[in-house]
Amino acid sequence: MKTVYLDHNATTPLAPQVAAAMIKVLQEAWHNPSARYPRAKQLATRIEQARAQVARLAGVAASQVVFTSGGSEAIGTAFLSAELWGRDLAETPPQVALSTVEHPAVRAYASALEERGWNSVSIPVKETGALDRKRLSQTLERGPCFVSLQTVNNETGVICDLEGIDDEIHEAEGLLHLDAVQVPGKISLDTETWGADYLSLAAHKFNGPKGIGAILVKEGAPFAPLMLGGGQENGRRAGTLNTASIIGMGVAAELALKRVTEGTSNQQMAARQQRLESALLEGIDGARINGAEAPRVSATTSLTVPGIEAHLILSYLDTLGIEASAGSACSADRVAPSPILLAMGRSEEDASCTLRLSQGPGTTDEEIERVIAGVLEATLTLKALS
Repeated sequence: MKTVYLDHNATTPLAPQVAAAMIKVLQEAWHNPSARYPRAKQLATRIEQARAQVARLAGVAASQVVFTSGGSEAIGTAFLSAELWGRDLAETPPQVALSTVEHPAVRAYASALEERGWNSVSIPVKETGALDRKRLSQTLERGPCFVSLQTVNNETGVICDLEGIDDEIHEAEGLLHLDAVQVPGKISLDTETWGADYLSLAAHKFNGPKGIGAILVKEGAPFAPLMLGGGQENGRRAGTLNTASIIGMGVAAELALKRVTEGTSNQQMAARQQRLESALLEGIDGARINGAEAPRVSATTSLTVPGIEAHLILSYLDTLGIEASAGSACSADRVAPSPILLAMGRSEEDASCTLRLSQGPGTTDEEIERVIAGVLEATLTLKALS
């Protein structure tokens, strides 16, 4: 029986077009793109084409795109740049603010700044997962602040309301970083409207390869390179360029932009999401969809099954050939309840009984029916055993 994969928020399968482009480079263009001979220069040109593809996805100038090893490095570069900015502030110590539903990478970097003397501020969210804008405004009243927000939540799919946030932060002489890792292919990367100083991407979240990402840097924003050495990326990120992966990310960016522009794929995902959630809510007593009252992407369903721990359901689904998760892959080996769900006011018990079912453009109606049947079977069986 073919395995059903419903953990696209953790990583996505490599698109065939991406794989083909990367294999061609790996087999035929092994040169160092920083070299001066003709074939190396041709490869350097191809890298710039990939940079332009990523820029088109985000609606920015190609000069704003800096390739990194992934989303975590992109986030780290934004935080290091903010630390450089904080040294010049008259206020002591500077502030860093993030919501209570951020990705572990963002929380870790914020903790590092706090250890270096920064004031760390947590902005709460409502029960729906929506950001408490009033609390953010109160934080900005206390002085300039580096604010980091996740555009689409990796566990619930809730879309952060960013309208006017950039103006408010910049009027307070602060900086804004957006973790947009979960955005490409799901909603438009509205970079111009969002007005972020830094924006992070990871290719493997939109059918590109692992180990490659990008930070988009607004013109004039403070910048400090995380990697030092040979001066690649115009001195913004040292190290021999990961050529095949960069080119693969460019192709993946074009595919993601096409999905959002055409809209058909996302409409189909929305219909599958509605079918999945309505069937599970109807078939499981007390079941709840987290974030359902807020704007969400159609790819993500956060399902609480009261009284049955998620790891038990996932183990049962494994036997049926269904792959899903209980939350962020970056903390998948932990048994502690999700901090994101706790921040939304869920109890520890409910947070421990929550599945994340995340589909992709290649998910089929038949697979969704198998998942519905599998989750219902797992729930009934485990309840009977308990």
